[in-house]
Amino acid sequence: MKNILKYASFVFAGMLIFSTSCIDENYDDSSDVGITDDPLLLTVINEENASGELSSFISLADENGLVGALTSNKTQEQRTVFAPTNNAFAILASQLGYDSVEDLLADDAVNLVEILETHIALANLSLNQIETGSFRSIATLSGINVPVARDGGLVINANPDLEILRSNSEGNGTVHVISRVLLPIRFNIDFSADFGGDFDACSAVLADWRVENVVLAGGSGWGCTSFGFDGQGIQANGFSGGPQEVDSWIISPVQESNDVVLNTLKFKYASRFDGPSPEIWVIAEDDYAADGAFDASAWTQLEFNFPPPASENNVFSDQAVGIPSEFHNDAYRFAFRYISGAGATRVTIDNVEVGEE
Repeated sequence: MKNILKYASFVFAGMLIFSTSCIDENYDDSSDVGITDDPLLLTVINEENASGELSSFISLADENGLVGALTSNKTQEQRTVFAPTNNAFAILASQLGYDSVEDLLADDAVNLVEILETHIALANLSLNQIETGSFRSIATLSGINVPVARDGGLVINANPDLEILRSNSEGNGTVHVISRVLLPIRFNIDFSADFGGDFDACSAVLADWRVENVVLAGGSGWGCTSFGFDGQGIQANGFSGGPQEVDSWIISPVQESNDVVLNTLKFKYASRFDGPSPEIWVIAEDDYAADGAFDASAWTQLEFNFPPPASENNVFSDQAVGIPSEFHNDAYRFAFRYISGAGATRVTIDNVEVGEE
C-alpha cells in the first residue's frame, strides 16, 4: 500500500492534532526592505480557511517552521502556495495504507518538511499562467520541481485527480486551494514497458518495439522470456553449443518530449555468464528510417557501464542512464544492443521507464 513512497525520500517526524487553526498574524520577520502593501500570503491563507477547510495545512506549516516562507519576508519576492484541503490529507493517508492522518504523521519515514516545502513555489503563478503557460515544471522551496502537463487537460504533479479548487491572488503572491497533497516526485514517468506476467502479455507489449538481428549466427536475439523481473521480460542469449556471433538490437517506440523533458531511461537488468556487455544507443526520430534498411551509423551510443554478470539466475538491479540534452526537445528512440562472439552473456531487461528526473 505504501509503494507511492518510492517517489519521495521522506525524512522527518511530524506530529499534530488537526483542528481549525490560524498562523500567527503577529509574526514579525524584522524586515523593512521592499515592504509591500499587499496582504501577506499567510493572511490570504487564513482568510481562505474561514470554514476550517485548510486547518491541517496551516497547522503543519506553523508547527514545522514554514511561517517565514509564507510571509516572503514582506518583500516584493512573491510566491505561490498550493494549499491542500483537510480531505486531501485524509485521501493521502488512506492511499498510503494508514488508518488516519495522525498515523501518517507519526511515521518517522515521512519527511513532512519536504512535502510542505514542495507546496511553496518560488514564483508567483496565476491560474491562467499554470493552465496556458509553456513551462513543464514549477520550482519549489524543497528543491524538487512539480511537473505540469497540459496535453488533453491540465495535470499537476502527474496526478489527474489533483484539481485547483479555487485561487486567490489578492495578496503578495497567489494561493491555490488544491484537492490532493503534492507528493515530491523525483522521476516523472512518461513511458513505461512492463513486459507482463505471461507470454501473450509480453508479445503485446513487444509488438510496439522493433528487433533488428544484424548478425544471428546462433543463439537468440531479443525476444520475450519467462526470466523477467516479475513474469515476462525481454532477453538475448548468444550461447548455443558455445558462444555464437550475435548482434541484435531492440528498438523502442518513439519517445516524444511534450510536457515532460525525457532526460532519463530506467530499467531492471539481470545477466549471467561471461561475455560482452550490452550497449544503449539513441537516435533522433528524424534520422530513423522505420521502413528502411537498418543503419547503425545513424545512432549515438550512450556512455554506460553495465554491472558484471551475476553468479545465479534472475539477480536484477535497477539501472538508469541520462539521455543527452540534444535529444530532449525532439522525438527520439533508444535501443538495447546485444553482442556476443568471444563470449555469450545472457541478458535480461524488464520494467523499462522513460521520463524526467
